[in-house]
Amino acid sequence: MKYILVGILLLCMLLPLLFFIKMKVLINYSHNGQDDELSLQFRTLGFIKYSVNLPLLAIDDETPSVVYEEKRQSALGEKDIKEKFTLHRFLDDLKHFHRFLKHVVGFHTILRKFMQKMSIDKFLWESEIGTGDAALTGSASGLLWGIKGNTLGVISNYMNWKTKPQISVVPQFQQMLLKTSFECMVSFRIGHAILAGLKVLRHWKKGRTLFKSTDTAGRDINV
Repeated sequence: MKYILVGILLLCMLLPLLFFIKMKVLINYSHNGQDDELSLQFRTLGFIKYSVNLPLLAIDDETPSVVYEEKRQSALGEKDIKEKFTLHRFLDDLKHFHRFLKHVVGFHTILRKFMQKMSIDKFLWESEIGTGDAALTGSASGLLWGIKGNTLGVISNYMNWKTKPQISVVPQFQQMLLKTSFECMVSFRIGHAILAGLKVLRHWKKGRTLFKSTDTAGRDINV
């Protein structure tokens, strides 16, 4: 009994500190011809980390689906997961997400306020593009520059930059080619994520009540 009380006391002392601990999320994506790979790494306190690697993607020859392999790494060890992603599953997930948005009143506001507390510590986006035709390659390169510029503009409206973004588009006039690599690190305090999660739960319950009686559940309100 004594040890249980000591454990509860220590937990109560450490819990407030958890709100101020920073979480860093490193996102890496690369596309090289037919090969895609996505990796996510979560770091906190400088040494605790959890990573997910997704070598994307392969088309299943037997069924109309996409096969992806996932590798998870943590202090508990490694775990390999192989799954099929079908159009039916995608539509089903989309329905669940749409239902979720209807029930959570003010979800966009909650997400926007949380993102405003996030910082971008690293942003690198490099691409090479070629179509085999010089004029068309030039046009495609200009379009890609525009997409990247608009993306940075949208991100700037929601998040804080702690570093200068690095973007590049290299046209390859003599060959057909599409390569891109993306690396981004964002950081936020765990407390802000916890508060955002609590707001979502609170407004989920509120939204379910409103959704049963009125059609205002999908409307964004201040939170």
